[in-house]
Amino acid sequence: MIGRKLTRIALFLGAALLAGIGWSLLERPHRDIGAEAARFKMVPEELVGKLAAGDSSSMAYLDAVVELYGVVEQDDGDRVVLKGGVVATWDSTRAHRRLEAGELLRLKGRVTGYDDLFAEVRMDGLVLLNQVP
Repeated sequence: MIGRKLTRIALFLGAALLAGIGWSLLERPHRDIGAEAARFKMVPEELVGKLAAGDSSSMAYLDAVVELYGVVEQDDGDRVVLKGGVVATWDSTRAHRRLEAGELLRLKGRVTGYDDLFAEVRMDGLVLLNQVP
C-alpha cells in the first residue's frame, strides 16, 4: 500500500517537473536579432560560398547572426534579394524603409539555411544597419 502511494507521488512530481520544463521552454522570450552582435561579417558571395561547400564548417553559420555588406537587387517590402545570392525576410517587429535596387547597404540577419536548387542563402530577421557611402 505504501509502495503504491510513493509511486503515485513520484509519478505526479515527475509529471509536474516535466510540465514545468516544457512551459519554461515554450514561454521564453523570442530572439531579438537586431540587438544581437553579429558573429560573422562578410559579403553575400562569401557567405554563399561557405554554405555551398556543405562541409562541417558551414554548420557554424546556420542559426548565426551575420552582418552583410551588399547591393540590393530587389525589395518587395517583405523580402530582400541581395546580389550574390542572399534572400532575406525583414524583421516584422521593426520598421524599415523600402530599398532601391543598386543601394549598397549594411544589413544583419539570421541564417536559416542554404537552397541547393537556387544556390541561395536564406535569412530572416533582417535589420537595416546603415547605408554605405
